[in-house]
Amino acid sequence: MKKNLIKILTIAILLNFLSIQAVLADNEEDIYVRIRIRYPRLYNEQVSFEGFGEIVLYDDEDALFSLNNNLTLRIDTYYSSNYYLSDKSQGIYGPYHAVLQDEVYSSYEDAYWKAEELKEDYGREFYPYLVEEGFIIAGGNFKDRNSSENLAEELNYDGYKAESFNGNFENIIAYNLKNQPVFMYEMDMPLYFSSYNQDEEYEMIKVDNRTYRGRIKLNIIDDIRLLTINYVELENYLYGVVPNEIPSSWGMEALKAQALAARTYAVYSINPRQIYDMEDTQNSQVYMGYDYEKTSTNRAVDETEGEMIYYDGKLIQAFYHSTSGGSTENSENVWYEELPYLRGVDDEFSNNSGSPHTIWQTTYYKEDIIKKLNLDDNNVNELYGIQIKKVSENNRVVECIFLTDAGEISYKKENARLLLGLKSSWFSIENGNSFYFITEYFPLAENQEDETPSRGGILDLITDEEIQETEERDRELEMGSIVGKYVITGDGAKQLNREKLAFISSKGVSIVDTNSEQYNFEGRGWGHGVGMSQYGAKQMAEEGYTYDEILKHYYTGVTIK
Repeated sequence: MKKNLIKILTIAILLNFLSIQAVLADNEEDIYVRIRIRYPRLYNEQVSFEGFGEIVLYDDEDALFSLNNNLTLRIDTYYSSNYYLSDKSQGIYGPYHAVLQDEVYSSYEDAYWKAEELKEDYGREFYPYLVEEGFIIAGGNFKDRNSSENLAEELNYDGYKAESFNGNFENIIAYNLKNQPVFMYEMDMPLYFSSYNQDEEYEMIKVDNRTYRGRIKLNIIDDIRLLTINYVELENYLYGVVPNEIPSSWGMEALKAQALAARTYAVYSINPRQIYDMEDTQNSQVYMGYDYEKTSTNRAVDETEGEMIYYDGKLIQAFYHSTSGGSTENSENVWYEELPYLRGVDDEFSNNSGSPHTIWQTTYYKEDIIKKLNLDDNNVNELYGIQIKKVSENNRVVECIFLTDAGEISYKKENARLLLGLKSSWFSIENGNSFYFITEYFPLAENQEDETPSRGGILDLITDEEIQETEERDRELEMGSIVGKYVITGDGAKQLNREKLAFISSKGVSIVDTNSEQYNFEGRGWGHGVGMSQYGAKQMAEEGYTYDEILKHYYTGVTIK
C-alpha cells in the first residue's frame, strides 16, 4: 500500500494531466477522455454516488480501498443536516476537525480500525484522512473552533498528539447514508471513484442517480464548485454520445457517420493542460451516460471502432449541426479561423430530409431585443431598426447592425444569432421598419429633369428576382430602416416620416407600418451550419450513400482511417 501512496503523490506532482488518458496512443483502446458532468448535477457543493456494490477508490491504475455503495461527497465547509449554507452561523456541521498527528498509516484499513477504536472510546465521529504523507485520523466536523479544540484537548489529555484544524474549502469529505463522515482527503489528491457492474462486466457508478461508465474524479474550483469529471474509455464515451446527438432509429450509415464525427471531435478536444476535455452539453457533445445507450448506436460505434477523420494526415475539428437549410458554411464566416476542410457545400440532402428546422419563423417585440442587447452589456433605451450589413456567399448573416439611441451596435458572424437566440444565422428580417435598399437619396443635378430614374440612386424596393440577381453580384446589400429615406414623387423628392405607407411591388400593393414594434425573423436551418448536417446525413443514408461518402460530402478533402 505504501507503493500505491507513492504512486498517488508522484502522479499529483509530475503528471498534472494524468497518464490515464494516453492521448493518441498506438492502441486506440488506451485513449481516455475526461468529461465534466453538468447534468443532472443538483448542487455545486456536493454530489451523490451509488455503486453496483462497494464503491472502490483508485489511483491511476490500482484499487486502493472500498467504501459502502451509497456516498455523498461534499466540500469541507458549513452545512445544515444535508445542504451547504452560505451563512455559517446557521450551520450544524462545519470544517473544524481534531486531527491526530501521532502516526501516519500506510493503508486505509489500518487508519479505519484506529478510527473505529477512537469512535468507541470518545463517542465522536473519527475517520481516515488522506494527506500528502499518507493516512492520518480526523475527528468531528464541527461548525466552530472551540468544539474541535475541546476534542483535541481530550485526546491530548489521554496521551495522543492532536490539534484543531480548519479545513474550509481544502478537503472533500465522504458521508454515508446516516450522514456520518467516513473518509476525508485533501482536494488535490488524484483519487477516482467507481464500482463494478457484474451484469455489464464493466466499471460503472451512478452520479446523482445517472449511471456512467468508467470512473469519477472530483475537483474543487472557485472555492465552492465541486466538479464531477468522468474518466472513461473513448469508445464507451461514444456509447453515451451518439444516441443523444442523432436519433437511434435513423439509418445505420448516418449513425456511423455520427460516430466518426463524435470520435474525431472528442480526440481532437483532448487537452492535457486542462482538468477536463469536454462538457456533457452542447458546449461540446451531448453525453448522457449508460442509461441512454441504444443498441443501434452502440453497433455503429463498434463497427467503426478507432476510425477517425483526417485532413492532410491530421485530425480535423469535426463540427456538425442539425440542419443546414440548403448549404453549409465556411468556418471563417461563422467563427474566425479558415479551415480547408470546413468549406460550405450545397446541401440538397438536408432540404429533402423533412427536417422541421429547414424553414422557421420567430417574432420579437422591440422591447425584447432591447433587453437582449442590454443583457449583453449594451446601454440601449430605444431601437430604431436593424440592418443586415453583410451576407456570406452561403446565405448566412456575417454582420448585423442594431440602430439604437446609443449608436450603431455591430454584431458579426455567430454573435448576432446567439444574441437573438435564433436557430441559425441564415435569416432575414421582415417588419414595417426594415427594407433592402441600395443607396440614400442624393440631390439631382441642376440640369437634370425631376423624374423617377429607371434604376438605382433613390430608395428602391427590390423584388425577389432582383434581390437574387443583385446578391449574385454583390452580397453586401444593406437592410435597414425605411424611415428618413427619400422617395421620388410627382411633387419631387420627399423624406419618409409617415406611420403607414403603400408600396407597389411584384407582389402587389403592400401597406407598411413604419413604426412597427415587432421584428419578424425568417430563416433556414438549425445550428452554426459548419461541417456535417445531421439531417442531411440522414437523407444521404436513406438514398444509399455510405458513411464515408457522407463524411466526404460535408468535410472537404478528408480521408477516413
